[in-house]
Amino acid sequence: MKSRSLSALVAATLFAAASASAAGRAPDLDGDGVPNIVDPDIDNDGVPNALDRNIDGGIARSGPHAGKHIGDHLDNDSPAERDIDDDGQDDGSLADRDIDGDGRADDSPLENDTDGDRRNDDSAAERDVDGDGQNDDEAAEDDIDGDGFADDDDTEMDIDGDNTSDDNDADVDGDGRNNDDNAEMDTDGDNRADDDAAEDNDDGDSLPDRADADDDNDGVEDNNDPDHRGEADELEVQVSLARQAAPSGSRSRVKIQRMATGKVELELDARGLTAGAVDVTVDGVVIGQMVIDAGGEGEQQWETNANDQDEINLTIDVIGKSITVGRAGVVYFAGTVPQPPDAPTGVGVVVTPGSDRLIPGPAAPVSAKGKLEAEFGGAGVVSLELEVEALEAGSYTVVIGGEERAVMTVSGGKGKVRWDTEAKISEGRLPLDFAAAGLPVSIVQGEAVYFTGNVPAAGPGVADGEDGGGGETPAGAVVLTRTAEAPAAAVVTAAADFGVAGIVSLEVEAEALEDGEYAVLIDGVVRGVLVSAGGEAKLRWDTEPDAARGDLMLDFASAGAVVKIRKGDTDLFTGLLPASL
Repeated sequence: MKSRSLSALVAATLFAAASASAAGRAPDLDGDGVPNIVDPDIDNDGVPNALDRNIDGGIARSGPHAGKHIGDHLDNDSPAERDIDDDGQDDGSLADRDIDGDGRADDSPLENDTDGDRRNDDSAAERDVDGDGQNDDEAAEDDIDGDGFADDDDTEMDIDGDNTSDDNDADVDGDGRNNDDNAEMDTDGDNRADDDAAEDNDDGDSLPDRADADDDNDGVEDNNDPDHRGEADELEVQVSLARQAAPSGSRSRVKIQRMATGKVELELDARGLTAGAVDVTVDGVVIGQMVIDAGGEGEQQWETNANDQDEINLTIDVIGKSITVGRAGVVYFAGTVPQPPDAPTGVGVVVTPGSDRLIPGPAAPVSAKGKLEAEFGGAGVVSLELEVEALEAGSYTVVIGGEERAVMTVSGGKGKVRWDTEAKISEGRLPLDFAAAGLPVSIVQGEAVYFTGNVPAAGPGVADGEDGGGGETPAGAVVLTRTAEAPAAAVVTAAADFGVAGIVSLEVEAEALEDGEYAVLIDGVVRGVLVSAGGEAKLRWDTEPDAARGDLMLDFASAGAVVKIRKGDTDLFTGLLPASL
């Protein structure tokens, strides 16, 4: 990362050189009394170091060696030249911060030719940026630009030293092969191949792979990239839908892929149908149409925050939901959108409980940052705040759960908007009058997407089964959000246990709830009745129900579903079940 102060570094270098000279240790090739480390013309041949093809070798023009060739005969770009500026430090050493001795620190934005070989660092012909004799692509080269930061260091944001951030560099490691080249197997040149299980940041940029929508920075989003090395939970899952009223010999398949970043792609295809448009319905909602061509075939994709003109924006959670394909009320195919695999235990984007970093979208500048913070109480999310930095001034729409919730004004590169259950208008807060837990978030301007993310489904988890207290909720559980009609002291939680195929047991429990009967709706369907006695109530579903315990059969998809507690025609509590652990 080229960020240190050049003046500070030069001052420190001068001090170090003066100290070394006093001790008689600093090399001074031309004997002019100026140590090589700060001498603008080390060999006194009349050619400044910045323009000299052999910085430490030439015919001295004056001084004690006038008229004589001093130093070596090795050009700066010779593999045998291991100390270009003859400062006593090997060019491959992390201690050498000005490899060519031109007075410009290797990590300075002004340094475009680190090794002084007169080939710009970003030139395709420059294969040894720091001139240490190691080709940039060699396994032993772990600091390509010689700036003192190892290539796989989290703070190294410009691996090849070409003054282009790794987030926006077409050839991150400067090896002459662009990131999108099929032959580029180690995008960031850190000696871990992109398909190595230990490589968690293929392009070495500011985002680890699990938070990066384009892991190898080749300009193709991971979900559409044929050479993308997917994480364990990014595998595409496909199932065939059951034929209903469709012609014999026809078929339809549904595919689902959820990226580690949270982005979801749904794909549907069909063949053997009559030409024309067919409706695609998920959980009773028409999400779009698929066009069947003259050959009887059709294909359509949906994607969260779609940025391709052929894709339809996916605004609802479809995983585990019923899906049908039909026309004019006739259902041709029916089935269930499959559940993508969950992330392996201990693997995932690490975020602070109750807060999350927003993921930059296609329209966001490289330096843009966004964060989301949610505070949880007994009724779920009680305050929510979104904040962005490094965006152009203007107005941006905040979409939560598919609905426009606010307009964020950005000024001076920064913007913020906050909701609260006890909104203080004087402080610029908006009323939090919607159930926010688990909902997708995006910050947009027209069709341009700047950030995406999700409100956490619950507050910080509690380890070892300890009593949560203070509104904390165990993993797999959510506190439902109380509506205005709900009793003030009542608390309702929904807890899910997950197995390989998704949720295997589900339990809804209420405290301080007035005695009576309450319908439990999951995705709009009444799945049971919660009977409160003495202020407490509990209802449980299980894929292997225990009759003695009073379990109900869990024979419906519930992962990510909307759950509501209703009294008569009034919704008292609402929330989203976890889509996965």
